[in-house]
Amino acid sequence: MQGRSLKLVNWLFILALSVALPMATISFAKGGPALSPAAKSGKKLFDENCMMCHFANKTTNKIGPGLKGLFQRKELPYSHKTVNVANVEEQIEKGNPQGKPMPMPPFGSKFSKAQMNDLIAYLKTL
Repeated sequence: MQGRSLKLVNWLFILALSVALPMATISFAKGGPALSPAAKSGKKLFDENCMMCHFANKTTNKIGPGLKGLFQRKELPYSHKTVNVANVEEQIEKGNPQGKPMPMPPFGSKFSKAQMNDLIAYLKTL
């Protein structure tokens, strides 16, 4: 009888693993799509220059507005301009004096055109 119980326990363990492992793999894969090389570069720029004031994974304010879903919105926070690449780039370059609780500083020509394209590629993934 004891040998039978051990076989049943082993069988149940294997069955549990066969169900749990694929589920673990699926939940791990749901971490989001892999970033393109441009978006990875843009994330690095974001982390170095923007994350001190903006959340990438929330819509709530940090110092500036959270940027999750930025390119799915109709308008930019505070300036109320239409969300498009040109307006986002302009706001990054010129800043936003209407920002709350403090204005967004201008980044001017801090970013090359390639870096700005990478940053925009990352912002589109949020």
